[in-house]
Amino acid sequence: MRSFAEATAVTAVRDGVHSSTLDREWSIGKNPHGGYMMALLTKAALATADRTHPLAVSAHFLRSPEIGEVELRTERVKRGRLFSTVHARLVQGGKSCIEATVTAGEISDAAHEWEAAQQPPIKPLDECDDHRPPVDGGLLDHLNLRLDPQSTAFLRGETSAEDRVRGWMELTDGTDFDPLSLIVAVDLLPPTVFGLGHTGWCPTVELTYQLRALPAPGPVAGYTSCDAVSQDGWFNEDAAVYDSRGRLVAQSRQLALSGNALESR
Repeated sequence: MRSFAEATAVTAVRDGVHSSTLDREWSIGKNPHGGYMMALLTKAALATADRTHPLAVSAHFLRSPEIGEVELRTERVKRGRLFSTVHARLVQGGKSCIEATVTAGEISDAAHEWEAAQQPPIKPLDECDDHRPPVDGGLLDHLNLRLDPQSTAFLRGETSAEDRVRGWMELTDGTDFDPLSLIVAVDLLPPTVFGLGHTGWCPTVELTYQLRALPAPGPVAGYTSCDAVSQDGWFNEDAAVYDSRGRLVAQSRQLALSGNALESR
């Protein structure tokens, strides 16, 4: 099994161009995981920015690439005293699959000066349901995902009034989450619309990630929620990730399309 670091390895080809290979092990079925691809593209952007941390990443998913070789094309558009901005594209077969803007800088390990709310409740990890299938061969072989039982009505074929999915996450390679792998964490929990009776693949159209603090060692807890689902199947999904100290370390918001809507078109 290839670790997250191995699966996100990039090779500099020339200024503004890196090469990499989308890893089958970091996919869901035939589709490379969106957060994984976004982290890979962000890694190349950080090299171009010559900065340490991805403070914010906004990515638009234009088409789903296949497992295999890709080019990561980057252009620094601003070099500031506190942050740099890079435009980045994941290209396969001459076509852009993901386009992103990455704001890169450095963030300290100090505690937040102020937080609006404390970490929401969640059952202890050992009381949460193991969401990994017996045989997967993909993304969930690399992540120990444990869902709070109150979030798993959809697994029993039930709908639920619970408006938040919550669960614990650990990397199975023994490493701890870092600012790059947290991009996978914000996009890992099952879609919130599953609890409303929606099923199937829910493709992400746009996802914005924000790094809020450097995560402490240990598992992280994720929470996702949805404000509305349109008649056409469009929905938002907001995510917050807390580290083992109960500190907010990452947030995201994405626009996605429900599987039910795709099947009806």
